[in-house]
Amino acid sequence: MAKDTARRNDSSPATVGGATRAALNVEPSAPAKAPAAEAPPAGGAEKEARPTAATAAIGLMLVAGGVDLGLGVYWALWGGNALGGLLFLFVGIAYLYGGRGLYAGESWGWGAGIMAGAFAILFGVPLLPFGAIPSVLAVVVIVPLVLVREYYGMVRYRPKEEERQKEERHAERTRNPEGLHCPHCGSTRLWIAADGSAYCDNCKTGTIALRPTA
Repeated sequence: MAKDTARRNDSSPATVGGATRAALNVEPSAPAKAPAAEAPPAGGAEKEARPTAATAAIGLMLVAGGVDLGLGVYWALWGGNALGGLLFLFVGIAYLYGGRGLYAGESWGWGAGIMAGAFAILFGVPLLPFGAIPSVLAVVVIVPLVLVREYYGMVRYRPKEEERQKEERHAERTRNPEGLHCPHCGSTRLWIAADGSAYCDNCKTGTIALRPTA
């Protein structure tokens, strides 16, 4: 009500602004509205989409884990090979646990899948002909895992550069301009801290203080 009254008073010829608008036959413009700020995405930054091969690898790991568990139970109870059955029970558990890790986005599941596949092939050969089943499944699992190794951070883009930087950091940390010696083995390859404590890179022994206190 107060806004309408103010608008009528403003457009009245009795005011300077109203007289100007009346002379020019211009209606008062409505106040401009500030643009609404865009709300940030509810989930924060979007996560990189999982590649199709990674999804396939997770599914294959779960299938291989179930098959290996079944074969492990068979060999342990009816196949006359308790050791083989026990080994494949562990392989099956590794597959399932690694597949769960990959589904949750944890890169250690990639290594679990590769290791389980390698052991499935190793243990499956002595248990032929049924051992061919986990061996073939292992190959089928390993192939997509290798294809998505970059997605799970298993690729070193510049191995030579990384090795060089690693050596430079090691040389800087073991710099010993005073020529101090390890009291245990006499080596000068020491990681010396500012407080005088040190770690010997040769005998892997820590020392509380090398420099004598004043």
